[in-house]
Amino acid sequence: MVHRLGKLAVESLFPRFCVSCGREGGLWCGGCSSVFAPSMLPQRCPFCAKKGSNRTCIECRPEVYLDGISAYVPYGNPVVRRAFSVWKYYGDRAIEKVIHGWMSAASVRMIPPIAPFYVCHVPLHEGKLRLRGFDQAAVIADWAGTFYGLPVEELLVRVRPTQSQARVARNKRGVGEFDGVFEVMSGVKVPEHVLLCDDVFTSGTTMDAAARALKEAGAKQVWGWVVARG
Repeated sequence: MVHRLGKLAVESLFPRFCVSCGREGGLWCGGCSSVFAPSMLPQRCPFCAKKGSNRTCIECRPEVYLDGISAYVPYGNPVVRRAFSVWKYYGDRAIEKVIHGWMSAASVRMIPPIAPFYVCHVPLHEGKLRLRGFDQAAVIADWAGTFYGLPVEELLVRVRPTQSQARVARNKRGVGEFDGVFEVMSGVKVPEHVLLCDDVFTSGTTMDAAARALKEAGAKQVWGWVVARG
């Protein structure tokens, strides 16, 4: 009873609003939940957008390390962008249940076309992790492990901070510029097949740098798995 009264007091002081319609009362109202049907992403190369497959195309392969990517929705979807803002920048983890529901429903069509024996995430830098209090990519990796019955491992560490690529103009990003940002954790044996998880894939700069660190440490295939793709 005391917990319930405390919750009501907090919600009266800091009301939540639906990330879709803006209605007060919660982050995801029943009406929006029943009609939310985001457009599906077309299959295309994650780097040059050549259509036909979510695998990295033959022209891009010599320049990058990520073998392909599975994504749920376009990052341009305004509902998804607001949900991410609430989650990452305002730290309201109540929205995790909503995003988890989206990913659970989409997981069957997002099965990667490789043998992803291990799941890992693209880690935050320790400074940002302390500030935020949690790593959303690690949460997503745990979901993927549960959906597909796969082991989840921490394989990488981010050794220097970087600016969020989702907030950088596309013409100012470049694949390869983050090389050296990630290192494999000391004493870790990298598996041959890795499902690499993050929240957003935009230019591919961050995820490809992480894939490079994994492949240079022994991985043969690295496939991305994200909520949204730019």
